[in-house]
Amino acid sequence: MKMGWRELIRMKQRFTLMAIVTTLIVLLILMISGLADGLAYDNGAVVRNLPVEHVALSQDAEGQLTRSFLEQTDQPAGTEALGVQSMVLEKQNGTKDDVTVFASPVDTVYGPKELATLKPGQVLVDTQYAKQSGTAVGDTITDFRTKATFEIVGTVSDGRYSHAPVLWTTLETWKAWQDKMKTNYVSAFISQDPIKTDLATYTQQQIVEQVPGYAAEQNSFQMMRIALVLIGSLILTAFFYILTMQKMKQLGILKAIGIRTRTIGQGLVLQVFLLTTVSFAISLLLIWTIGQLLPGDLPFRFEWTTSFGYGGLIVLTAMLGGLIPLRALKKLEPADAMGGMTG
Repeated sequence: MKMGWRELIRMKQRFTLMAIVTTLIVLLILMISGLADGLAYDNGAVVRNLPVEHVALSQDAEGQLTRSFLEQTDQPAGTEALGVQSMVLEKQNGTKDDVTVFASPVDTVYGPKELATLKPGQVLVDTQYAKQSGTAVGDTITDFRTKATFEIVGTVSDGRYSHAPVLWTTLETWKAWQDKMKTNYVSAFISQDPIKTDLATYTQQQIVEQVPGYAAEQNSFQMMRIALVLIGSLILTAFFYILTMQKMKQLGILKAIGIRTRTIGQGLVLQVFLLTTVSFAISLLLIWTIGQLLPGDLPFRFEWTTSFGYGGLIVLTAMLGGLIPLRALKKLEPADAMGGMTG
């Protein structure tokens, strides 16, 4: 152990360069993870923020809120109706945006409490969308298909659905809007408690995972993260393998004077552990700082659990890779290492 520590101190430049490369690798992995977590949260944030655990949809909806069409007369006891539908919103300046409308009763238990103050035809818009689009309280918006108009009377911070801004309104306004499309349905029945019904039931997390595009997006990011971990591990393994091979003559001398292979190996493993751990700590500090500085509209989310998970994985794989040169060290004959000296 002492030999490994002393070598780290005496060969500062070499190990500092390796630490920088390791830090950049880990930083890239954490950046990708932060972006993946941010997009995952953004994709179904409005559902995550609903204080419910159970959702009932029609049998053929496949877990997607916008594919579920239910009669409100079939509402199970102890549940609350929820309407969800996409809308092409036409603003006063003529521009169009894709949004998702969420509707709950005026006396909602789970939706925004601001719904209690809404009158027919009034809506609440996502705070982030209001800032980005220049939409303000008092503006009038129009559904492009039905030409139904709505007045914006406030904002909510309940997030987005399928990366689209969310409009919240009451079921009364929802019904009037549906009448213009000659339909009359709600999308889901939600509850904090298990729902007794013949409808298809899902947990909140299952509904989030069925948001359009969620699975494909996350699977792509997961492949990228795994690839980066493997590439990073291979790079670190190559670093320490080459470094060990370059020191074979010195290591042979150590074996010749009676130092055991196990002792030398412990020093090498200590170097790998310290280098990767310090690099991970620096990367963690950098990624946390970056997360604080990034604008709020960028889908980046720093998660301690995810960061420690991938950081621990890169440390573990690097240490396993660092064991590979020990096989060559074990077979090393001192005389061969010192230039073919014989007794």
